[in-house]
Amino acid sequence: MPETLLPKTRIPWRHLVLFGWLPSPLKVLAYRLLLGYRIGRRVRISFGGVVIGKTVELGDHVEIGFLAVVQGDTIRIGRHSSVGTFSYLSCNVIEIGEDAKIREQVYVGGPQLPESKFVLGSRTIILQLTNINPTKPVVIGDDTGIGGHCLIFTHGAWANALDGYPVTYEPVTLGKSVWLPWRVFVMPGSTIGDGTVIGANSLVAGSIPPCSLAVGSPAKVIRSAPDFPKRLSAADRSALVVTIMAEFDRFVEHGGVTVQGGAEAPLRLYRYGRKTWRLLWLRGDSRADDLTPDRGDTVLTEIGLSPEACADFARRGVYWLDLDSRTRSDRGSRLSEELALFLGRYGVRLSRYVLP
Repeated sequence: MPETLLPKTRIPWRHLVLFGWLPSPLKVLAYRLLLGYRIGRRVRISFGGVVIGKTVELGDHVEIGFLAVVQGDTIRIGRHSSVGTFSYLSCNVIEIGEDAKIREQVYVGGPQLPESKFVLGSRTIILQLTNINPTKPVVIGDDTGIGGHCLIFTHGAWANALDGYPVTYEPVTLGKSVWLPWRVFVMPGSTIGDGTVIGANSLVAGSIPPCSLAVGSPAKVIRSAPDFPKRLSAADRSALVVTIMAEFDRFVEHGGVTVQGGAEAPLRLYRYGRKTWRLLWLRGDSRADDLTPDRGDTVLTEIGLSPEACADFARRGVYWLDLDSRTRSDRGSRLSEELALFLGRYGVRLSRYVLP
């Protein structure tokens, strides 16, 4: 191809040759010492995975998958977030929150402008084969889920504008707790409000208000607040937690875990191999004072914990999952991590508590 004024580097071959083949510990060390990246603890960058930027910050427990490419001027990825195998992220500014998951073969890129930016909130997920074009800024709020084969574009241009054809460059914003099931197309300039669900195979063009259910091509609102989402009573919520825990026990038992404790028992034991974990379940009619957890125990509570209780648990090495306040301990045991992951199947996502 003829040489242009600005270099166009789609695949960073030189960086791949220099760093891509290194095992993760050596790659992390090289990134810190040679390139000045700020990298947290227990970061894993798989074979062929590379991160290329002028300013790079990777939080604790970040994972970059096999042959995944993340490149830009400024890159910030929060703790416990991951970029899956064969995914490609290329944008001037990339900002990813905590506990965000970008699965395999996700593409984020396209023509760049000075304001090009890709912002992905905490506890979000982008599933396989989704294509996002952040020529103009794409901002995705916390707790938002994007299914596979979705398309999000901030520009549309091909036919000659001088002949009167439309050319569009506009940002896209998705609020918090938005759900795009598989195969949703979001057009340039679209805004989707907090808590909105878009039906599968829909095309979004324009603005969708918060707490709405919109379907079709173009997507039209068919339900909205206060009828959507459904409001659950305290009894309904408690019954749903019982159902979730019954399904969790059935799931882990199928995987070889022995569970001791009744269907709604406040104390449950989970044994796998030679190790046993304790779960203390605080129901709606219980009190936090009733709990006497030991170090390493997991507390599942339907009653919001006070900041003092959270701080006390954190200091004592007790792990917790608070369904009311929607928080969890910063760290977890194998049991608490498995349960937190399972809760996500029901859309329950918990932010990590950090001691002040």
